[in-house]
Amino acid sequence: MGDPAAERPLESWPDALEAACARTRLFRHVRVVRETGSTQDAALHLGLSAGSLVTAGRQVHGRGRLGAAWADTAGEGVACTFTVEPMAPERLAMSAAVAVASAARACVPEGSRERLGLKWPNDLQASWADGSRRKVAGALVEVRDGLALVGIGVNVRQRAFDGPLADRAASLHMLGATHDRLAVIERLLACLDEALALGLAELERRYRDLDRTIGQRMRFQTPSGEVEGEVLRCDPARGLEVRASEGPVWLPAATTRVHVEGPSDRSTLHGS
Repeated sequence: MGDPAAERPLESWPDALEAACARTRLFRHVRVVRETGSTQDAALHLGLSAGSLVTAGRQVHGRGRLGAAWADTAGEGVACTFTVEPMAPERLAMSAAVAVASAARACVPEGSRERLGLKWPNDLQASWADGSRRKVAGALVEVRDGLALVGIGVNVRQRAFDGPLADRAASLHMLGATHDRLAVIERLLACLDEALALGLAELERRYRDLDRTIGQRMRFQTPSGEVEGEVLRCDPARGLEVRASEGPVWLPAATTRVHVEGPSDRSTLHGS
């Protein structure tokens, strides 16, 4: 496994990302901050319009879907938020998930690409030799003040994880990538721009090709309690069909969260 590329200084990020934006259809404006609580909140506080990207050298209070927290490992991951015109949340979530998976696969060696797949609804996981699936990236979609915020966090440069995270988290570097964080953000820009331009049928097809949820036995948190069972069907726009003890049940995307094993719901990722 090669060493990660030397990190380009944060001061070089704005020019590089402005150039990357110029190659996209949707994105034109970039803000880079040294540190922020959450790039989602920063996008609003900075008054950014649709077609913008805000990213940070370090994020200290990231959050995930349905109230989960994302822990920060400074200087080793990517935290960014893309602002776009509001559209159906399910379409935004699918676009973000497909973009994250596409960008990550482009950054790792060819032999590692098939190890990366999506865990419904918007986590990117890597399969490991011990049979575990470890989280590499995640996305969070919010619509606030008439603006859609697509937050993305990626573990990029971590060499290992300790304690209970050792068999739950992975990074692009652990899969053989040598890219620095800026290169990953540049790739995310291109992949999200492409995913948002896809027709719905093609977007759903790409999501299903990347899905690794069907056939897994999983536990879910729902407003009516915990549900456990085998995932029978994944509709990226609507939710999951699960074979539970009482028979097949449908779990809608808007109110369902995958149960996280272990002492904490905190991820290793830079939250977004």
